[in-house]
Amino acid sequence: MKKKSSKTKKILISICLILALIIGGVAFAINHYSSKVERVDIDRNVVTETGKTPAKEDENLITIALLGTDFSQNEKYGNLYGASDSTMILGIDKKNNKIKLFSLMRDMYLDLPDGSGKQNLNYTMAYGGPELILKTINTNFNLKVDKFISVSLHSLPTIIDKLGGVEITLTNEELNYINGYIKNIDDENGTTTTKLTSAGTQLLNGTQAAAYCRIRYTEGSDYKRGERQRDVLDALFNKFKTASIGDLISIMDDILPLVSTNLTNNEIISIVTTVLGMGIPHIEQASFPSVEKTKTIYTDMLHLTIDTDEITNDIHNFLYSSN
Repeated sequence: MKKKSSKTKKILISICLILALIIGGVAFAINHYSSKVERVDIDRNVVTETGKTPAKEDENLITIALLGTDFSQNEKYGNLYGASDSTMILGIDKKNNKIKLFSLMRDMYLDLPDGSGKQNLNYTMAYGGPELILKTINTNFNLKVDKFISVSLHSLPTIIDKLGGVEITLTNEELNYINGYIKNIDDENGTTTTKLTSAGTQLLNGTQAAAYCRIRYTEGSDYKRGERQRDVLDALFNKFKTASIGDLISIMDDILPLVSTNLTNNEIISIVTTVLGMGIPHIEQASFPSVEKTKTIYTDMLHLTIDTDEITNDIHNFLYSSN
């Protein structure tokens, strides 16, 4: 009995040592990679305190704002933030195993949280950073988004290149504009990129895909541009799904220094674990407001006016629906 007990004890000790090594390795990896990310502290209580009753579905939902910022005019605003040229909300529905992604039109003319007036959504990032844009979104649309990931649009080509480019179907109408945007990005970044000569499905490199995201003068204007941005994100998501562990490690080393976020290490682990546990589902997409629910006015710039209650209802129907 003593020999059997001793053998069992050795097995248990071995298992514990192996688990300790695995846990230690995971902890080391998380700390290693998290140190590469720019962390931005915001007051989460401030951004989620809107005076409204939150939807009960929020309990089973992780929401993260994805912000693509343009730093080309940040000195004009006297801070480190550019305007949010692309604003999306990622919803991870833990109860129904769904991932949803929707764009918010950057020119929506929204009430500022402090009651001081109105501002276009994209400029709330420029004037008040992630804290103001999150509180503006939450106040106007009765959401509780307190997490964000921000990437400078100037870094987007590098991120896409590290993932090996993305496969996109380019229309003839888009072909008429994309090379002009490629030139603009090359001028901004000091790069030289091959121009595109034909429509159809093709592998776009980082600059070409970033240019594709910027196209706005085709049919559908900014609404179609938001769809292009979501398509590129979806393609990048699919790249991550098929990448090997070795490739992911190399990619993370290069990409993370280009990202800023307020996510903690524990939140990153929890979110990754949740998504992997879903079997990596398809991402459902939408854009708000729809074109027929806006009116355009001009002051010193273009504004899209909306019925906030109506758009709030549309967003909630999409985000919280189990269908």
